[in-house]
Amino acid sequence: MTPRTAAIYIFEGVEPLDCVGPFEAFITAESAGGEPLFETGMVGETMAPVSGVGGLVITPRWSFETMPEVDLLLVPGGAGTRPLVKRSEITDWVAEQNDKVEMLLSVCTGAHVLAAAGLLKGLKATTHWNTYDWLRSIEPTVEIQEGARWADNGRIICSSGVSAGIDMTLHVIERLHGEDTAARTARFMEYEYWPQRS
Repeated sequence: MTPRTAAIYIFEGVEPLDCVGPFEAFITAESAGGEPLFETGMVGETMAPVSGVGGLVITPRWSFETMPEVDLLLVPGGAGTRPLVKRSEITDWVAEQNDKVEMLLSVCTGAHVLAAAGLLKGLKATTHWNTYDWLRSIEPTVEIQEGARWADNGRIICSSGVSAGIDMTLHVIERLHGEDTAARTARFMEYEYWPQRS
C-alpha cells in the first residue's frame, strides 16, 4: 500500500499542538501489518525555521517550491493566522492546493485562512470557541458548528481549537482506513478518542 502524503503548513506564530498533534497521529497510523499509512512533513513558505507560539522553533521539511504533490494539506491555527488572512500570496496558495488535494484540513484559526481563501462559502466549519465571530466576519455564510470537535464537509474538514486537531486527524484516519486503524492509532498514542456519531 502506497502511503498518502500529508503536509502541515507552518508559519510564524503557529500554535504548536495544532501542528504537532496531527503530525503525531499521521506518523503513528499504520496498517494491521505495520506499514505506515502516511508520509508526513511540515511545509513552510520557505525552508527557514519558524517560531511558534511560546517560542517553539520548527524546521520545515518542504517549502512551497519543493513540496511534492500531496494528498492532504492541513492548515493549523495560532496568533500568526491574523496576518496570514490578509496575505493574498498565502490564501491564493491554499486555494491552489485545494484544487489538487484529496482533503483540506484546518485546526483552530486555520479555518480563518481557509475562509479568507474563499473555501468555506456555505460550508460547515468550526474553530476555537473564542474566534467564532472573527470567522463569521471573514465568511458570513459559514455554518459554524459551535461546540463540535470537528465539522466534516467531505473534502474540507475543520476542527476546533488546539487538542481537537488530534481528534479530527483520528477521524480522517478512520474515514480513510477504518475504525480499527483509528482506534489502534489512538491507543498507541495513549490518547482517548471519542468519535462523533450521528
